[in-house]
Amino acid sequence: MGAYCNAVRRLEDKFNSLELNHVLRKYNEAADTLAKMAFERVTVPPDVFVSDLYKPSVDYKDDGGSDPPPVNPGLDPESTAALELEAMDIESEPPAPDNLPDWRYPLLQRLVDDTLPIDQAEARRVAHRAKTFLLLDGEMYKRCPSGILMRCITHQEGVKLLDDIHSRACGHHAVPRTLVGNAFQQGFYWPTTVADATQIVRTCEGCQFYARQIHLPTQALQTIPITWPFAV
Repeated sequence: MGAYCNAVRRLEDKFNSLELNHVLRKYNEAADTLAKMAFERVTVPPDVFVSDLYKPSVDYKDDGGSDPPPVNPGLDPESTAALELEAMDIESEPPAPDNLPDWRYPLLQRLVDDTLPIDQAEARRVAHRAKTFLLLDGEMYKRCPSGILMRCITHQEGVKLLDDIHSRACGHHAVPRTLVGNAFQQGFYWPTTVADATQIVRTCEGCQFYARQIHLPTQALQTIPITWPFAV
C-alpha cells in the first residue's frame, strides 16, 4: 500500500485538486463487499468497473520516490519478459530455525525397517503410536478414527500453517481451538498442534489489544467480617 501511495503522490502536481484518504480496514465496507462478491462469484452490479490485474501496477521495490525509468521500445521481448518476471518476484521470508527434532523419525523407523528405540519405555510408546500411522507414496499419514488420512508435517511447517490461518491474508485471529480445527480440516497433523496454536494466540499483538476486556479481579473477593479486626 505504501508503493501505491507514493505513486499517487508523484501524480499530485498533474491534477487541479486531489484528495487522498486512508480508510481503515474495519471501516472499508465497500472493499469488503467487493471482495465477498468476487469470492462468491456473484453477478457484478452494472455500476462497478472490473479490471483483472495480472501483475503489480506500481513498482513496489522503488523506494526512492522518483519516476521509474522509461522502457526502451526496442528491447528484446525476452528481456522485457525477464523484467516483468523480476517485477513480479516476491522475496520469500527465510524459514525460522527449528531446534526441535523431527517427531516423525522414530515412527518412520518403526514403519520402514521395524526399528525401535533402545529404551524399553520409549520403544513401547513408539510401537503403540505407530499403529495409527501408515506410509503412502513416501509420505507418512495419520489414520483418524473416522478413516480419514491426515498428512504428517514437521513442527516448523505446522507453526507456519497456523500463523497463515491466524493472521495472514485471510486470517481472522481465531481462538486456539478454532485454529486447530482448521488445520486438521485441511488434512495436516503434528502432535503439538494445540500448544503451538495457544502460543500463537498468546503472543499475537492484535489478539491481546483487541481482545474482550474482562473487568473482574484475578481472584475471588474475600469478605472480611466486622468482628475480624477485634479478633486479631
